Amino acid sequence: MVPARDRGNTMAAAICHAGPKSETRRDQVQRKSDRSANSGNVQKDCPTSIVGNASAWRDRLSQVFVEVDFVQANPKEQLSALVYEYAFGDLTFIRTIVEGGKHRVRRSQTLIRKSPHNVFFIACLLRGKATFTQNDRTAVLKKGDIAILDSTQEYVADAEQSFDTLWVRVPRHRIEGRLGHYSRLMAERIDGSKGVGRLASVMLRTSFWEAPRVVATDANRATNAILDLIGMSLSSRIADRAASSRSSQSSLQRIQRYIDDHLDDQDLTLSSVAKLHLVSARYVNKLFMQEGVSAARWIRMRRLERCRADLEDPAKRHLSISEIAFDHGFGNISSFNRAFRSRFHTTPTALRSVR
Repeated sequence: MVPARDRGNTMAAAICHAGPKSETRRDQVQRKSDRSANSGNVQKDCPTSIVGNASAWRDRLSQVFVEVDFVQANPKEQLSALVYEYAFGDLTFIRTIVEGGKHRVRRSQTLIRKSPHNVFFIACLLRGKATFTQNDRTAVLKKGDIAILDSTQEYVADAEQSFDTLWVRVPRHRIEGRLGHYSRLMAERIDGSKGVGRLASVMLRTSFWEAPRVVATDANRATNAILDLIGMSLSSRIADRAASSRSSQSSLQRIQRYIDDHLDDQDLTLSSVAKLHLVSARYVNKLFMQEGVSAARWIRMRRLERCRADLEDPAKRHLSISEIAFDHGFGNISSFNRAFRSRFHTTPTALRSVR
């Protein structure tokens, strides 16, 4: 008989040799970090475990994700989990295999005010069912489905029974730069069984399985593709709603589409956008402030994302950093370098030198 306090360690040790119970032989990945081609990333070759009471779960989940509260419906019922973590470019994959009964994880305003974290989490369900609620929206996920949660807003995650989830921790700029209307897309279910949603789901899962064998440069390029697919999935849902709406939200999306189509034009400004759409610059800014960002900042974020994608693209290594900056609407290389460093916490030269 293994003492309760040691069961999690025993289980994790066994999994280091055998691989997760829910993985097939084909799915099991080589977890030798010293042999990994992605050696610039920190890999957790063996899973860590979560066992114990609600306080133990709260503390461990807060370490792995962000500060959260935890409630178990039946404290007497055994609940355990295995946690795998892999860095993938500037994202982090976190797989949680939870065995047990009903429980709830909650991120409250009290915790948010004290928290230094400012990230998004993408959830892709691998097994079971889970429910996520944020900003008065609820997404019920089944196998293959995807949803996004914002760590700076309250959210609740509910599970009725055992489930297996692939989480992706994403730096804030990676979502903001793709989805200007992101606040309205949290806890929005992406159907992982068809269309672009299926492509995103398959690519997410495949990237996790292959993470230990992917070099940092390729990982960064793959993350661009993954996030673009997720962005396409969510944008199509918003477009469907906007088709039958004449609200300010549809006006914002129309302006955002125009900006995306003309980002490379150095003459693109708040004033020029407002003039073309026959509204005032003040009105355009008012639309964008619904998302907590000014129009000028949104234009800059989108341009920086395009520059970053080109810098990570081996096919464009013949282009100088200045050429890439000018091609995407930046008229001054010094201001571009400052904006890039402020946004991505690295320089264009350092990002391009990553192998």
